[in-house]
Amino acid sequence: MRTYKIVKKGVFETQLKFEEKVNSFSAQGWKAISISSQGNLLVILMEKER
Repeated sequence: MRTYKIVKKGVFETQLKFEEKVNSFSAQGWKAISISSQGNLLVILMEKER
């Protein structure tokens, strides 16, 4: 069974902080399967096997 998580970059969040957040999820076993951006909005869909 797979679990999904949507990670969004906050309006006032720096790019570096967002990258650190995504890397911390990756270290927990999550992997990015889709990345989308529109203007300043950045969204990553991540999945993890249970």
